[in-house]
Amino acid sequence: MVKPVRMEDPVPWGRSTTDAPYLETLVAAGLLPAITDPARPEWIAPASETMSNPPSGYVVSLARLHERGFGFPAGRFICALCHH
Repeated sequence: MVKPVRMEDPVPWGRSTTDAPYLETLVAAGLLPAITDPARPEWIAPASETMSNPPSGYVVSLARLHERGFGFPAGRFICALCHH
């Protein structure tokens, strides 16, 4: 018999270690788009917050996924998963 999984409170992730210079290496590798409009950049490096709170119209993503070829625009399922 399979035991049901019980969801507990989520474990906090903590502060991101990704910074703008690292994200620029992903741009150089062709894994992130270059910033073409500084007034509305294609991506924003995380600051010192410990809980994500992206500006309207942005999606939180993990740098490790981009290292492996994940990119935007993504399908509706992936967008909903990231938003969740």
